[in-house]
Amino acid sequence: MKAIALDLFRAHQSDPALEVGIATGWTALQRKSKSRYGASFISARTFTDAMEVLETSGLIALSTPHWDDPANRHSRVARYMASPALLGRFQNVGASVVDLRRNETAEGIRLKDSKKRLVEYGDNGFANNARGKLRIINDMLESHWADIALTNEQLAAELKRISRNREDEAAQSFDFAARTVHRVFNNDDWEQGGRFYGAWWMSCPSRLRPYILIDGKRTVEVDYAGLHAAMLYALEGLPIPDDPYQRCLAHAGNKAERRLVKRTFNALLNADGVQGINEIEGYTADLTGRQWNEFKQFVVSSYPEFERHFGSGVGLKLQRKDSDLAEAVMLKFAAMGYSCLPVHDSFIVHHGLEQDLANAMNSAFHAEFGIDSKVGVDVGLGETVEGGGSHIEADIGELLNPTGYEARLTAYRLNHGVA
Repeated sequence: MKAIALDLFRAHQSDPALEVGIATGWTALQRKSKSRYGASFISARTFTDAMEVLETSGLIALSTPHWDDPANRHSRVARYMASPALLGRFQNVGASVVDLRRNETAEGIRLKDSKKRLVEYGDNGFANNARGKLRIINDMLESHWADIALTNEQLAAELKRISRNREDEAAQSFDFAARTVHRVFNNDDWEQGGRFYGAWWMSCPSRLRPYILIDGKRTVEVDYAGLHAAMLYALEGLPIPDDPYQRCLAHAGNKAERRLVKRTFNALLNADGVQGINEIEGYTADLTGRQWNEFKQFVVSSYPEFERHFGSGVGLKLQRKDSDLAEAVMLKFAAMGYSCLPVHDSFIVHHGLEQDLANAMNSAFHAEFGIDSKVGVDVGLGETVEGGGSHIEADIGELLNPTGYEARLTAYRLNHGVA
């Protein structure tokens, strides 16, 4: 019962309009209780009894009923929200998002099949080793407070802005309780995928990432330049260009065009065939001067050295390599006692650790491929928010009675005994 209430409280803290899908079917609950991905200590009867008590007590509210699609393609579990009564109880005891943390025993090494369904697996040496490293990484992430320099008003405005195009019910909320990660391997194959997911900053819009703070301090983001292309060059024994995508750019320095080239290049690597690749989201011929099919072929013809890789599905195997690089970088920072926030092919650290991060990234790449990589730097601000129009500066009242991210940092420090 406590776990259900906390989950709904957490959802409300991240976005007051957020609903939480909760499966209550007997068969589904029994299956989940026996799965390595479920809570084995909760029986189906205990769970349904807890849900009934919470509903009849008026502590949770059914916001969207379940729906069974006769075609079994778009069925939907029931969705719930915390009631004002439940929120009031948490408020009365001074509960805060900093008090929330994910279940440490939850399975963090996840294997999925070709349809993205979780796959049960037995004792596995690789998974056991990866799980041990993941605990070290998550301990590192939990021991520091990551936040974003938004006032409460700015945060509410951003939530409203992203809610219009949210792909799923929790993908883009500012869930500050989601500060640990898990790894996902694909196609029932430990050599495919393996990337880290789950932390709130990974779904933070890229335009806001420069305003992420760690322990209240400014940050810097460093990324591998054209990582998958760079890895292919390294695997082929070829020198890595300063910008692997430059040869496809009609307008030098145009970041939007470069993003389209990069996304198209990676889509070509991930697909099982070149012809069947649909137009990527956000594609525009106005930027490239070519219609989608023409542009797709243009990218392929621009890289004759990679012709055999396009349409081969090699992208997921490259993801396994880039996830191993990410693991090595984060373990390095964990050993140093610093926080390092992963965002797939980039990392966010305290701004004073920029060179340490670049060195760690190059070291990991060199250890894997025998040559150095290229890295790019995006220095965080932590002082103003794009579109906000004003600096975020605390006055005397704010220092005495902090709100927003300052309040969360203060609560975190008190909660963890940090001066």
